[in-house]
Amino acid sequence: MGSTLTTFDALLKERYIDSDRVEELTYPENVLLGMLEKRGDTGMVGDVLPVPIITANPQGTGGVFATAQAGASNIGASKFNITAGDYYGVVQIGDKVMMASRTNQGAFLEDKVTEIDGLYETAGEALSIYAWGNGGSALAQVAAIGPGANDITLVNPIDAQNFEVGMTTVESASDGSLAAHALRAGSTTVAGVNRATGVITFTDRSQYSALAVGDFFFRAGDFFGNTGNVIMKGVQAFIAATDAPGALWNLTAANRAVDPQRFAGCRVEPTSLNGKTYEERIKILIAQMVGRFKSKAPTAFFMNPEDFQILETLMSARGVRPLEDESTKFGYMKIDILTSGGRIPIYCDRHCPYGTAFGFRMSNHWISSMGELLHVQNGDGLQMLRGSTSTDYEFRLISYPLYANNAPKNHGRVLLQS
Repeated sequence: MGSTLTTFDALLKERYIDSDRVEELTYPENVLLGMLEKRGDTGMVGDVLPVPIITANPQGTGGVFATAQAGASNIGASKFNITAGDYYGVVQIGDKVMMASRTNQGAFLEDKVTEIDGLYETAGEALSIYAWGNGGSALAQVAAIGPGANDITLVNPIDAQNFEVGMTTVESASDGSLAAHALRAGSTTVAGVNRATGVITFTDRSQYSALAVGDFFFRAGDFFGNTGNVIMKGVQAFIAATDAPGALWNLTAANRAVDPQRFAGCRVEPTSLNGKTYEERIKILIAQMVGRFKSKAPTAFFMNPEDFQILETLMSARGVRPLEDESTKFGYMKIDILTSGGRIPIYCDRHCPYGTAFGFRMSNHWISSMGELLHVQNGDGLQMLRGSTSTDYEFRLISYPLYANNAPKNHGRVLLQS
């Protein structure tokens, strides 16, 4: 058994010390996460990253010197104090399984490497979901209880992609984004996922004794709310859906509402979007950003693949077709459009909320982390650790991530369907 463990540990070191290999497992299907700059712990103080925000320029100007002098002001500035979250992934290998593998090490090693590759993919997808999220870590909302005795039906069938068979889930009446939110009682595992209809089947739905239409589901351990267990406050926490944003990190809702575009990104009033195509809606947002909102234009837009397909159909009629972006490591597909802010690429990301397009100035937001974004717990030099409460061996992935944005005003969102 010692020989098997030694061989396996050496293989893992060789395979997962290669950053390209880890990126290939993590980023190809998670476009925004893959494109965001990874800054490690640069600028962090302990587990906190202070992120200054410029909200106003000095205003001591005027046609009369005395008036300019009397009105002199300093630059308007605030900051987010962003705390790194915690995220873990574990694959377990029983001691008995390890012993039995001595007669066929090759097959054992291949099987377990496939399992660990899958753990990286699962963790990468989870971090992508939360990078897009509002900090609450909700996976989906309930539209109906049924049709079967152990089923629920989701408000948005696309969100079925966030569930996997074997996942343990919990639920709440709220989306988990506020400290006042609390979990309802009960948990159970996912037994089936219909990704076309948005029906999720559980092993025993009755474990959710207070389940109601409108509730939200979470992966067990990922709910924020009154637990304080924030993994990552992502895009939708910083770029709010309305001009009445909630509290974010150390800034209160009142702080952000003073100038909601500067503190919570740009939006378009829905009444100005009636009858407009996807392309027109994006152009309206950009025109307002570089005009009335005094923002810098986004350098990239993102939308859900099903929205992207509608845009592609409209653009193809004019001879504009998707291209592979060779400037990105994984050749993400894009459609370029000409706007008042210049030529801007539009990408599709399956974790971008359906029905909304997001525009980002990519240099103004990034991912920071303590250590690599996903790293192996191997402080003792071993990739495989002995379990503390069993005879199992464990491969452990760890992430201490945060999403940062130092200029929300240069980012925006627009409804595609209204």
